[in-house]
Amino acid sequence: MAFIIVSLILSVGAWFLRNKLSIPPERIEAAHWVLVCSALSFGFGLISVSYNALIIAHERMKAYAYISILSVFLKLGAVLLLTVTAYDSLKAYAVYLLGVSLITQACYWTYCRSQFKESRFNFVWDKELLKHMFGFSGWAFASYAVGMLNIQGVNILTNIYFGVTLNAARGIASQVEGALKQFIGNLTVSVNPQITKSYAIDDKNYMFQLICGGSKFAYFLALLFVIPLFIEAETVLTLWLENVPEYATVFVRLTLLTMLPQVLGGILFTAAMATGNIRNYSIIINGVSILTFIFAWLLFWLGFPAEVAYLVHLFIRIILVVLRVFLLKSMISFSPSLYFKSVFIRIMPVSLLAFLVPLLVLFVPIPQSFLRVVLVTLVSVPVTLLVVYCLGLTKDERSFAIGKLKQLKTRFYKG
Repeated sequence: MAFIIVSLILSVGAWFLRNKLSIPPERIEAAHWVLVCSALSFGFGLISVSYNALIIAHERMKAYAYISILSVFLKLGAVLLLTVTAYDSLKAYAVYLLGVSLITQACYWTYCRSQFKESRFNFVWDKELLKHMFGFSGWAFASYAVGMLNIQGVNILTNIYFGVTLNAARGIASQVEGALKQFIGNLTVSVNPQITKSYAIDDKNYMFQLICGGSKFAYFLALLFVIPLFIEAETVLTLWLENVPEYATVFVRLTLLTMLPQVLGGILFTAAMATGNIRNYSIIINGVSILTFIFAWLLFWLGFPAEVAYLVHLFIRIILVVLRVFLLKSMISFSPSLYFKSVFIRIMPVSLLAFLVPLLVLFVPIPQSFLRVVLVTLVSVPVTLLVVYCLGLTKDERSFAIGKLKQLKTRFYKG
């Protein structure tokens, strides 16, 4: 499958680069390098999915965390290498990231081969099993493909309708989103195998607790990062980049907002995947999700500004969360009212108060600087935690949180 998809990306992508995108002629070669390296990295990523899933299924979270941390440091090293690279920086960066993908894949492969006997290749012909696997993986891949279309497809539309400058701004917003999604995903990934296991043993009550609790935890964790970054986006980008592209600040802020409903959808998606029967679920969800690309294209054609794509994406993602909840009702007898009472009613006042209080810092006469970013963060994080504790958690969840803090305190002093 990886070979077919990579071949398709390379053939269609090469034609699209030369005939549709607004790229200066002298940079076409560099763009081809990026296309080839990105396609190969994507292919290696597809291959590593099964090994990644195997580690999570066995709940070897330390190994998963170590490899993820290694990947982050390798990417940082790739950026640092650019400062001493005499070659074309864009080409070099694409090659470095391909190298990171290769090393990460090798780590997953080596660990799984040494720890899990089921990871070793063994030819088996089971028609029914193959039919089920290809059906499941096909619908799962369709979901990821639609997600890619909504991101990369809109990037292409932005290039066609607004030019390279706004593409650069979208690229920066995507980097911020990617870094946050990876970090939050690594912290919440331990919930996924528990949801799958609870479904497998038919422990629906525990599964429902994990869905509601995992959704809230992921959302509140995202909120801790989203609020200070949203408020100080302009300052952070100015400190990070020498020249901040036009619209980059607006795009980053809108991207951060679209992340919030997405983290809720991630837990709900895991619950649906646990059933193994996702055909109807995927058709409905993907049918609505692809409207992001369609509406963005229509609105760009009608002359709307580039920001409208993010607003469409935000609106569609909110609708998708509601749809996912109601689809789970028919799939696992999940109660939508339970989710709305346990999650929606909790996160809405938390979001409002957690956003409003740190904004008061902006009335303090401090110019844009690293000091102001620190000050906003020092106000935002404690306020968010306090509001989450008071309004976001139930009595039992507060008791659980206090117990965990006491355990950490005991370990710290013993250490």
